[in-house]
Amino acid sequence: MELDLWLGDRRVARTTSRPGGRTVRIAYDDAIAAQYEAETPLLSCSLPTPGPSQPAKARAFLDGLLPEGRALETVAAQVRNVRLVDGAPETTADTMALLAEYGRECAGAVVVLPAGSGVPSGGRYEQLDDQALSAIVRDLPQHPIGTDLARDLRMSLAGAQPKFLLARIDGRWCEAVDGAPSTHIIKPTTAWAHSARNEALVIGLGRACGLTDHDVWTEQMGDSVVLVAERFDRRTDGSIIVRLHQEDMCQALGIRPADKYQIGRPSGRMARLLREFANSPRAEVSALFGQVAFRAVVGDEDGHGKNYSLLLDDGRVRVAPLYDSLCTLIYPELSGRMGAPIGAQVSLAKVDRAALLDEARAMGFPASEAGEALDELAAALRSGIERLDDSVVAGWPSDTVIETVLARVDRLESGQRLGGKPTKRAASSRTLDDETARRQTL
Repeated sequence: MELDLWLGDRRVARTTSRPGGRTVRIAYDDAIAAQYEAETPLLSCSLPTPGPSQPAKARAFLDGLLPEGRALETVAAQVRNVRLVDGAPETTADTMALLAEYGRECAGAVVVLPAGSGVPSGGRYEQLDDQALSAIVRDLPQHPIGTDLARDLRMSLAGAQPKFLLARIDGRWCEAVDGAPSTHIIKPTTAWAHSARNEALVIGLGRACGLTDHDVWTEQMGDSVVLVAERFDRRTDGSIIVRLHQEDMCQALGIRPADKYQIGRPSGRMARLLREFANSPRAEVSALFGQVAFRAVVGDEDGHGKNYSLLLDDGRVRVAPLYDSLCTLIYPELSGRMGAPIGAQVSLAKVDRAALLDEARAMGFPASEAGEALDELAAALRSGIERLDDSVVAGWPSDTVIETVLARVDRLESGQRLGGKPTKRAASSRTLDDETARRQTL
């Protein structure tokens, strides 16, 4: 089996694999390659024109379009003869069989179809009522990402967290059927208490720091509070939803998802890639540093290679907005070990201003500029916390997160280590709503 890879209405490449499916290459169509200079990152920075690609990088890019963990196990069980080994497709043939079924709606603008299938369908949308939304959340273990082959819901999205994809059409939630583009990612609250609200608060702080301009909020769907995240790789143009191409840093560097925690320091391969491919390397490396510093200060340990992404626009490369960030420090079960080291530090508790400045210098920033960036981040976090909306902080112990972040901001400014788990006072404190009610009775 071979696959066609489309960007919008253009078939840009096709896979070629050896018998047995042990290796795969991605080759750009001759007409497409002729339109671009050599080494243009059209599909991926790891797959520049004209191709064909190296087999390992092609495999990493294709694997990076698939979900991870239990979601991958579930969708793999629904496709005949697909095998997983250590939580990943055993061969490239397994990867391609999965994408042949689920590749009509992926991250970025890429659409994957069996070779020779013709132009991708524009799909259609089906409105959902509250009962149907509740059923999607309830059935997520059986239909990860909202997929259902019997109903032509063929979607794939990277990541290990439970999630599903919907489209927001005229203010109503709809299923994206037969390859129609979705607009929002929905994440139910996980085993980590208040994870949806935690992420909504932290991404809201990211907006205050200028690291994203995309909306997030929480809703009640069935028995679960869910995070609703506007997709940064989609744009609405009138009544048309347009896919924007993106890839995560693992795909860009040719790293398979299983190795996402082996990405190394941000100043290493990630920064070098931006210096090679970005149109404005200094600005994009600065954007990357801003996200790295933000994750450290808000207490987010999960900054691995699939939690940083790039937007690719006809060969132009820039850092994608912040996403998938929450304060992991409030969960004592987690280790506090960062997905990517900062300076010489691997622990969130041990990162300090000096470590962040060291990382900035390794990226090529003068210490004075990096220091100003950290001061601006601290000020923006304080301001963002002051302006948090009641809908973000009400109904859960949000002050645990807020006090943790404020304490880390204080230590950043004073040069101390940022510290680890919340204090007992913060961990046991009332919700902001409870505190407000108590004051009103005094």
